[in-house]
Amino acid sequence: MKKHLFTFVLALLLAALASAAAAQEYYTLPEIREQAAQGWHQTYTDKYGRTRQVDVDIDVFGEDAAPVVKACWGTKYFNLSGPAGNPLDLVAAARNKNKGTETYLYENTSYMKVNLDQKYAEGYENDLTLREVYDFCEEVMQGQGLSLYQDYMWEQPYWFWVEYSADNKTGGVLIPAVYYIRLCQKEFGLPILTHVGHSFEHTQVAFDSPFVSFTMQSRDAQSCVGEVFDVAEVLAEDIPLCSVETAIEGARAFIENGWVHDVTGLHFGYVVYSDPETNWSKRPPSDDVDTWYLVPSWVMDCRVLWNPKEDDPEKSYDREMVINAQTGEMIDYFDTSLNGGGDMRYKGFISWDDVK
Repeated sequence: MKKHLFTFVLALLLAALASAAAAQEYYTLPEIREQAAQGWHQTYTDKYGRTRQVDVDIDVFGEDAAPVVKACWGTKYFNLSGPAGNPLDLVAAARNKNKGTETYLYENTSYMKVNLDQKYAEGYENDLTLREVYDFCEEVMQGQGLSLYQDYMWEQPYWFWVEYSADNKTGGVLIPAVYYIRLCQKEFGLPILTHVGHSFEHTQVAFDSPFVSFTMQSRDAQSCVGEVFDVAEVLAEDIPLCSVETAIEGARAFIENGWVHDVTGLHFGYVVYSDPETNWSKRPPSDDVDTWYLVPSWVMDCRVLWNPKEDDPEKSYDREMVINAQTGEMIDYFDTSLNGGGDMRYKGFISWDDVK
């Protein structure tokens, strides 16, 4: 009965979206890229009188179209390590023995545009260029029938860390520097940025998004792990998109209500939504769910305060807030409609036929 009720509600929602679409202007992905070139530079004042300055470039990934895709698991999980294992374990062991301190040359730098021929750890006993790191990871993945260069956004890593262990006595290099990189899988040129569940305050059900991450100190001391989606069906070859201005406006209320301490990025790509046909009341592990939906969306990277009345960066945390790329509406951070953790189910799209 609940399944039929959700299907009926979904049909009503799609009808409402189609009706509202007629009153809004829509654009193609190349047009959105042109709009985004000016970035997001705006000053807000929240209800507590605090000024929030947003000053970020806007990443519009993809090519000429924004398809909607039904996906399934290709490779659920792979873990490929060298004989010396994960080098970050050595850094952690030195810290635990109070012999070394984790020291970052780059820390959690998201979507950083990297130079493949740069030695990011030079001078810290690791002279590998990023190209050499990628080539070795490609070699490892090819052994599993996977391809890093074909399917991943290697030119702008989702995470980019370089760290080493500094000797607590001398300050010198105790454990040589380690690359830690996480890459987004791409489909039709669009990177799969996140799962919509990351936008809710109290997510309590399974969600996932594909990735590959690897750490590397040398050919022996490295680890490569990840999971892969395959395309099951293309539901729409392209969908109409609201303006960048409309998408940015969708974030205004969340910022002005005092929840955002800092906005660090705005990106256009895929967001994973969960299968509406799955019985989420049972909270199945993500490995037991084989259907996912990739929806072109905006993702606002930001620091969200635990309590909007306390403007303390130490009491904030990273959040990926999803903005609907067709309506400009931001996901409701406080939604608890699905098992107390927010409704992450796929709800369809507006087609070009709907807006003619």
